[in-house]
Amino acid sequence: MLHKKARLTSAEVCEIIKHGRSVRLGTLSAKFIKETSGKAAVVVSAKVAKNAALRNKLRRAAYLALRTSLPQGVHVVFFLHKPVLDKNELDSLCLKLI
Repeated sequence: MLHKKARLTSAEVCEIIKHGRSVRLGTLSAKFIKETSGKAAVVVSAKVAKNAALRNKLRRAAYLALRTSLPQGVHVVFFLHKPVLDKNELDSLCLKLI
């Protein structure tokens, strides 16, 4: 998991979804806004995984992968579109945000 300071609040997530720029790579997409600090959130829809336990497992795996590759200077919301997480794909998407 990311530290509490590195995670976005629900109000920040709504703001980014409304006004952020989009990037997509394979089974992941992201919306982001340039800021001074680096914060992130991960969203897994019920369409991707019907079971809440699987959605939470995917979310936790994404947060774990983001610990090392979280880009500084952006607030970003990641969306998973398939019930699998590829760490290399997540790293590549983080590099596109800079």
